[in-house]
Amino acid sequence: MQLSRWGLAALAVASLATIAPASADLKPGTKLDKANCQEAKDLLPEHVMDKFCNGQYEAEIIEVKDADFQYSSKFKAGSESNAGKYYVTDQGYMYETASKSWPHFWYGFPFPGQIDEKDPQAANKIMYNHQVARFQVDDVYWFLAIKWARPSGFDRSVEFGAYARWNIGRHSGAPTDNPDDCYLKDLLFGVAPYDVVGVSNMTWWHTDPDKWQSVWAFVPTIRRVRRLTASNSSEGMFGSTMARDDAYGWGGKIQYMNWKLIGMKEVLVPIAPTGIEKAMIAGDPAPKKLTSDPSITKVKGQVPAGQVPRITWSPEEKIIPGYEKEGWTGAAFAPTNLKLAKRKCWVVEAIPKDPYYAYGRRVIYIDQAAYWAYWATLYDRAGEYWKTILWEDKMAYTPGRDMTTRHPFFGSAEDVRQNMATFFDVQSKGYFTEYQIGLPDSTFTTSNLSSMGK
Repeated sequence: MQLSRWGLAALAVASLATIAPASADLKPGTKLDKANCQEAKDLLPEHVMDKFCNGQYEAEIIEVKDADFQYSSKFKAGSESNAGKYYVTDQGYMYETASKSWPHFWYGFPFPGQIDEKDPQAANKIMYNHQVARFQVDDVYWFLAIKWARPSGFDRSVEFGAYARWNIGRHSGAPTDNPDDCYLKDLLFGVAPYDVVGVSNMTWWHTDPDKWQSVWAFVPTIRRVRRLTASNSSEGMFGSTMARDDAYGWGGKIQYMNWKLIGMKEVLVPIAPTGIEKAMIAGDPAPKKLTSDPSITKVKGQVPAGQVPRITWSPEEKIIPGYEKEGWTGAAFAPTNLKLAKRKCWVVEAIPKDPYYAYGRRVIYIDQAAYWAYWATLYDRAGEYWKTILWEDKMAYTPGRDMTTRHPFFGSAEDVRQNMATFFDVQSKGYFTEYQIGLPDSTFTTSNLSSMGK
């Protein structure tokens, strides 16, 4: 994409503003709202601070330390063993040092240790670490909802299920049965209301950096599977304001973008109401914590035989949107029990290579220690502000931390053009996540996609 001189100048000004030193002195226990929003001027993305200043958002300031982000010992060991094993090419592709080609499997952070901000490939290395931070399980099943809200109140919702199977970062070991050389396959399908039943799509994310993802959708009106373009990942899921690539701040293929490190800075980032950790529990036969007793036969990683790790949520853990809180005067889609913590973040910019991609620019704020993304601000092709992504994760783990995963807790996408936002609800009664369920590769075929249609 070619930018005008005005656009380049605007980006330069925005970059300087982004890396300005923090001057605010907001302490844990402080409430950030409309009255004192200017204290967060250098600690929040510009468009996020505006939401506090106009009364849409408010939050409590808390403290979160690096020690709170504890991955499993296996993941840590895998990361340490990767030192010097990979490099990034001039095209931004991650290659193996030994084979001088792209890897077909990797586990742990591919670029462990402190990344040099002066490294011309720093941004790409950050994004490869960010990607694998959520690839620490074999597979997953989500049952959740996307909910729409306008500033004045709740609008509508869609419930859907999603299967995903990773072929990198697998906790149980190196992948098997990966004939299509994909690092990830996923399948989403509508559950309710009835008009989305049968609406489904499937994506194959190829490890070949030059190969664009393969996307299919079942079209109920013609009762057939149709091939879609790769740029579909920038379109809203089920017509929402949240695109596939918006999950986790960036959930797409890294090679789709030209990445640039804007800088490092301290940022106020969103943290779940009860902290960043959540013990994984088993849903079979009754909820209980998984044991790490070495006498138990382990399958599918460190999960006891016959059990599937299931995550559900207590009322105390739930994000409360504005339309559910009596007396709330902010935006109906804003999380009313939002907490913010100061964290050192990488600020990374992405410019799409695809001329048909919906967004023109994305700026992501990524934790320097955990490689979790918290905020993302999105702009159109003309450089105009379009959306803000707010993302919160929890660290899900088995007791003893034999297995950990970065578990999506809450994510919202506010579209200022439509004056509305959508958010993922994984917490309300009836919604859950299951890991390590043993999904075969045959789950992700066009015949299975068709069978799930109506």
